[in-house]
Amino acid sequence: MSLLDEHKAERRARILAAARRLIAARGFDGLTMRELARASRVSVPTVYNLFGGKHAVLMAELEETFATVARSLASAGGAGVVDRAFAMCEAGNRDLLAVPAYSRELVRVFLVAEETRAMRRTIHERYVALMAGVLCDGQAAGDVASWADPTAVATRMFAHYVHAMIEWAEGDLDDDGFTAATELGMALMLLGLARGRAARALAVRAEASQRALTPPKRRRARKGG
Repeated sequence: MSLLDEHKAERRARILAAARRLIAARGFDGLTMRELARASRVSVPTVYNLFGGKHAVLMAELEETFATVARSLASAGGAGVVDRAFAMCEAGNRDLLAVPAYSRELVRVFLVAEETRAMRRTIHERYVALMAGVLCDGQAAGDVASWADPTAVATRMFAHYVHAMIEWAEGDLDDDGFTAATELGMALMLLGLARGRAARALAVRAEASQRALTPPKRRRARKGG
């Protein structure tokens, strides 16, 4: 990377960090490019040159999250389908929960604004392709049923994840509930396709996530018969 590229990357990171702070404090609608430039110690034209506008800043943040998820998959290396799928889920969850006030606002804007329609389609396609690749590898290893269409399954898995994000952003799930809900949904969907050791590992994960979502009183009642 050249010195110019290094400086550009450093400014982008500074702007994104400032955007997270400002959006968490005032919401996306309260963000102005002038205030963002001042908070990140750059000029207004620099913000426009590096991003292009408020919604482009949002897209850049989503790109950062996707890169985090992709790195988690790469670090999982030759692990089985269960570990690789959950590495993706856990990385996405960590990224969202790191700055919860900001992430909730990001979810609300991303899912409803007309300006983000193209972004939604792009992010959807990239996440689905990433998970479909994991499922294809699982089929090759004999851990996933051969009849399953990886893209169709990955599409429904991503839809469930988005639904859990909405519940969390609206306050219907707390942070722990969001984590448990996303992991339970993934485990249950994969259980219908998994074979052998993968199915056994998923059953363990599903039970643990279900327990985390079940109120203590209901757990005690179920144990009592």
